[in-house]
Parts: sequence; C-alpha cells; structure tokens
Amino acid sequence: MSLTKQLWFAIAAIMTIAFGISFLVSAWSAKSYLEDQLRLKNLDNANSLALSMSQIEKDPVLIELLLSAQFDIGHYKQIKLTSPTGKVMIERVSDAVIDQVPAWFVSLIPLQTEPGIAQVQDGWRQYGTLAVISHNRFAYQALWEGNRRLLGWFLASALLCGVIGTLILRSITRPLGEVVNQAEAIGARRFITIREPRTREFRSVVRAMNALSSQVRSMLDEESARLEQLRRDAQHDALTGLLNREHFLKKFQYALVDESAAPTGALFIFRLPDLVKLNKELGREATDTLLKRVAGALQESCTDESCQIGRLNGSDFAVLAPNVDSVAELTQQIFARTRLSISDPSAATEHSALLGAAVYRHGDPASQVLSRADGALARAEQEGGSAVETGDPDVEWKPVPSLIATWQVLIETALRQKRVQFVTYPVLNAQGRLIHYEAPARMQNIENGLWMSAQEFMPWASRLGLTERIDTAVFDSALDWLETNEGPVCINVSPQSVCDPVLTSRYYRALKNSRHRAQKLWIDVPEFVAYRHAREFRVFCDTLKSLGCKIGLEHVGNQICHIGELYDVGLDYLKIDSAIIRDIDQSVGNQTFLRGLCMIAHTMGMMTIAEGVLNQQEAACLKELGFKGMTGPGIVLA
Repeated sequence: MSLTKQLWFAIAAIMTIAFGISFLVSAWSAKSYLEDQLRLKNLDNANSLALSMSQIEKDPVLIELLLSAQFDIGHYKQIKLTSPTGKVMIERVSDAVIDQVPAWFVSLIPLQTEPGIAQVQDGWRQYGTLAVISHNRFAYQALWEGNRRLLGWFLASALLCGVIGTLILRSITRPLGEVVNQAEAIGARRFITIREPRTREFRSVVRAMNALSSQVRSMLDEESARLEQLRRDAQHDALTGLLNREHFLKKFQYALVDESAAPTGALFIFRLPDLVKLNKELGREATDTLLKRVAGALQESCTDESCQIGRLNGSDFAVLAPNVDSVAELTQQIFARTRLSISDPSAATEHSALLGAAVYRHGDPASQVLSRADGALARAEQEGGSAVETGDPDVEWKPVPSLIATWQVLIETALRQKRVQFVTYPVLNAQGRLIHYEAPARMQNIENGLWMSAQEFMPWASRLGLTERIDTAVFDSALDWLETNEGPVCINVSPQSVCDPVLTSRYYRALKNSRHRAQKLWIDVPEFVAYRHAREFRVFCDTLKSLGCKIGLEHVGNQICHIGELYDVGLDYLKIDSAIIRDIDQSVGNQTFLRGLCMIAHTMGMMTIAEGVLNQQEAACLKELGFKGMTGPGIVLA
C-alpha cells in the first residue's frame, strides 16, 4: 500500500475517533441541557395552565375544552388532570411519532424528562392535580441536526487535512521516487547515481546506494581496463600496436565470408626486405623506431575505421581496406607515406620497401587473395616499388561513380515494391534451445529476381542515404513476421536509424499498441554507436526498452575498454565478434580475455552471445568460458 493511501487511512481513523469522542461529549451535554429545558418548560406550562383553570368555572365540559385546546396547540405529549383522590378526570395523550430522526439515534440518546406538576384550585379547596409532559420530538430534531452539522464539519476537516497531508507527503517523499528508481536500476544491474535529497533519512539511504553504484562503476572501469590490456596482449603486436598476424588473418577471413562485410576491397602487404641488414646497421632501438614509424604511416594512409592494419611478421605489414574507390590511388598513397617514414636524408643509401596489393571480392578464398598479394609483391620487387593484382581479368573493377545511379534505381525500386525482407537464422543457448532468430536483411534484384545479401546492397544504401528506409522496411517485415510466428526475432539497426529521433518515435508508436510483439523483438546495434553517439543511443534504448524490446550490441570486441560507460543503459546482451571467436579452443590469450568479458557482462546483467561459431570444439570452449548463446554453422537446434 502506498504512503498516500496509508496517510488517508490514518486521517480517516483519527478523524473517526475524534468525531466519536466529540459526538459523545456533544450529545450527552446537549441531552442534559435539553432534559433540563424540557423539565422547566413542563413546569412553566403546568403552572400557567393550572392558574388559568383555577380562575374559571369548574364546569367539567369547560375544563375539558380548555385542556383540549391547550393540548392541540402546545405540542404536548401528555396532559392529565387527576382528582384529589387520585382519579383521572381528564387525560390527553399524543400519538405523534418521531419520524424525522432515525430510530437508532433516538434509542442511542434517550431523553428522560420529569412532568410539570401544578395544583388546580376551586376557591379555597383543591380541585385537582395537573401533570404536563411536553413532546420531545423537537428536541430530538435539534439534537440530530446539530450532530449532522458536526459530522459535516468533521468530514470537511478530514478532507482538507487529507489534501494538505497528501501535498506535504508528496513534497517529502518526492526523493523517494528517485530512490525507488535507483533501487530498481541496481536490481536490473544498472548502477546509476542520483542527487542526495534534503530529507535526512532518505539522504542516508541514497548516500549508501550511490556509494554502492560508485564502487561497482569503479570495479567495472578497472575490469574493463584489465580486459582491454588482455585484448591488446592477445590481439596486437607488442612493438607497433598493430594487429598481430593471428588476429589480422581472422579479421581478413571474416571480411571474406560475413554477409555484413563490404562486398569488395583490397589487401595491401608492405615489406621491408632489408630488415635484417637494417637491424645490424642501425641497432635494435633504431630499427624498432623505424618499424613504429612504418606503423604510423600505414595508419595515416588508411584513416577509415573499417580498415584493419596488422603486422604479419618482422618485416611484413598488412592493410585490409574494404570498399576502396581506387586501388591504384590508395596503393600510391600508402607507398608514398611509408617510403617517407623510412627515408633518412643522412644515409648514403635509401632503405628499400615493397608494396603489393590484391583486390578481393566477397566469397573469395583467403588463400587465393593472399596468393595474389604475394604475386603483387613479387612484381613489385621486379619493378622496384609497388604493384596491384586485380585477379580475374574478366571481372571489371569499376569505379564507384559509374555504379551509383544503377544502385539507386535498384534499391529505391525494391523499397517501393516491398522487396526488402529478411531471412532467419537461429541463435541458441548452451543447451541448444532457441534464444531468438537473427534476421539479416535481403533485397530482391528487380533485374534478375535473385535475392541479395546485406553485404551486397547495404554499403551502397549507406552511400545513397537509404539505410533508414531499409531499416524501416525490415522493421515492418519483422512486425508482420511476429504476428504469425512464435519465436522472438532479432533485426539489425544502422547507426543512422539509431541517431534519427523521428524514426525512433515511429518505432515506438508502432510497438506501443502491440506490446506482445515488442516483447519478442530484439534489436542489434553496432558496437561503436554506443560510444560515438552515446546520447542518441541512450534515448533509443530508453524509448524502446520501456515497451519490452531487448537491445544489444553486435560485433563487440574492439572497444571493450569502454564497456564500463554502459553501466546505466541496461543492455540485454552482447554479441561478440566472430574474429575473436575463431579457433577460440586453440587461443589461450583470447580465452582469458573472453572469460573476463563474460564475467563483467554478466555483472552488468547482459547475456553474452558468440557470433560465427564454426564447430563443436569452439562451442564447447565457449560454453566453458561462460557464453549464454551462440550462432553460426557449428551449432545445432535441440
């Protein structure tokens, strides 16, 4: 029961007791007063009537007429005249009842009055004794009306006290709402802090809960920093800070097979063929400095966040650049910057460097692309610089401007004709039971009728500013799917949609009147959106999670050091990047990293789901590490 209701009950109880006491005191005081007034009235009326009767002729008929006239106009209950011998000479008794006052009130407060007694004289002798009793119904009416007014005043006072008390209670307990919200957030593993209220009792509670939240946040920050260090140790080269060979190749293989990756790109391999000689001539420290300059030059050449840069071995560096507009231009840019980074004007001879580039397309075998890159390196060595290998000469590498118009017509037509749908893949828990269905987007090509995967058309949709419309089409299809299917479905939402308040409002309105569908809708958001667009991301989560939607991050791994910043968002799950999952049963470093990640995610109330599990060995290892869900070709629905 709420405090306000308890306050009203308390006021009602107190006012009832107060009214009861006041009613008894008032009623019995009025009873004594009315009884005394009735006694005096009876006595006065008896004396007045007896005097009148004493002065007239004692004719029985005349006496009876006088008594009857007095009885009819005097509101009497009884008038009785008795002879000196005690014989009743005349008696008049009223049969009027007390009909305007409840019977229970009359029985509760009985009015007992003594009759007025007076002697009637006939000259010097006594004619008779007159007894007069006034009717008490008027006294009961006055007593009843007085107590009704008293009850009315008490009710008005109780109502006024209740309203004033409610306002005061709301003012006092206003901080309690924030305390409750904080307690619920902590129960949901969202460790928020709030401003301390003025009320001393609430202040101590809030202070303790804020201290708890701060301690947990500190723990999350420390654990996030530790995880980031583990991740860097397991995935990065200690000298240059670039991706190590193992992790770079996993990223490369993932880019070739994952349908959310770019459809085309280029692999660049930069080599310092004279590294051993340089090490002898310059010394270890100077050579290490030179390698670091090469790493910096590669990062400056490829500023796009989608680019992956790694060190394959002592002398070889690699760059994976998806969606390259011009491979030749980027090759020249990388080669020029790296040559500049290793040049030494004071040296007698220049340091040699080689750069080979290989074009890849989605679905190409990794070994084939690496072989083309090695071939390009061999050509570069012969030509003394850089070379590009495009692969199949029958497949033209077209520049972007020539395709924009074609893709715009293709995508807009598909949207207009509602040919944007999705396919479903199961995401299972550790026992092989369904968590939800993943729903990657598909678009039908109007020219040949074939359905294209997201990696084929989403990059073009992003260039053309059509991602929000595609997200909306997938969202609408998901709502229709949930009407006829039982299992939850998980859709992907682009960064543009997350940052669009109009689209968020549209999602909210569509789900508000269909809570059962909202509770079965899961939404994947790219990891970087949570940090780069933190405010918009929080608004998106607060808006849709209030309806029961589950929201999580996908492709998690690169920004794990910032996971503590999500302490107050209340995310439901994390989907860990398949590049980290790949061959996890053979990677001790990544196992340590993922075990810590699972622990911190579970502390924050988030489920951990592994992406792209290929075999049962990986699945068994991930289960032991604490993963609650998995997706990929290596899992089987129970």
